[in-house]
Amino acid sequence: MKLADVLFNEPWRAYQVVENFEEDESDNFTQWELKPLPGPTLASDDVEGEFQGLFIIAAQLVTAESQPQSCYLDLVLPERVVEHHFLLERGSIVRRKGRRGTNATVIPAIGIEKFGNYTLFFAKENPSAGIDVLKGELSNARHRDYLAYDLAFLLRDQKRYEEAIDAFSIVIEERQRAEISSILHMLYTERARLYAAIGQPERAEADLRQRAIEFERKYGHPPGPHEN
Repeated sequence: MKLADVLFNEPWRAYQVVENFEEDESDNFTQWELKPLPGPTLASDDVEGEFQGLFIIAAQLVTAESQPQSCYLDLVLPERVVEHHFLLERGSIVRRKGRRGTNATVIPAIGIEKFGNYTLFFAKENPSAGIDVLKGELSNARHRDYLAYDLAFLLRDQKRYEEAIDAFSIVIEERQRAEISSILHMLYTERARLYAAIGQPERAEADLRQRAIEFERKYGHPPGPHEN
């Protein structure tokens, strides 16, 4: 399927780019070959082979004055690099550089089930926009920890500490259930700081004790004074 035929015409929210012509100086992006991904999020479950490469996903152009405008962005994984966003103008697909528009920022409109830079979901024009996307997408995710991770840090940065604690708790619970401990020590550190910030020192201390256990499990020695 060609990009020109499916974007803004078909219901799929994510596509894998099978072939593109980025090296061609002529503007052939409309002829990129796309493979629709059927899932409600961008997830490895729907991708053949390794979960990396170039994808096109549903997005929002966020402004401070009006409702978000539907659009798309291209996304390079695993780095979470965005090179362009795509808009529909007067019936034609146009491509713009990066995530910034005139007093606007493009953010994903779907969850991404792969860890990466959470600020991909941040729009300074409306910091709640990405939070709302991720909250709405949590129920769609096959692996909620990825979305909850992005959500937790966005909430933390907006000083919505109690909500951030809930989101970090989802990540911790999912990681424990899957017996994946690689980032648990960091998650306990973050949650401990939030508990301290809202005046719950006992829970903060409990998390710091658990953080020390997980740190030693990963690195083979207790954490030093400057190790997170």
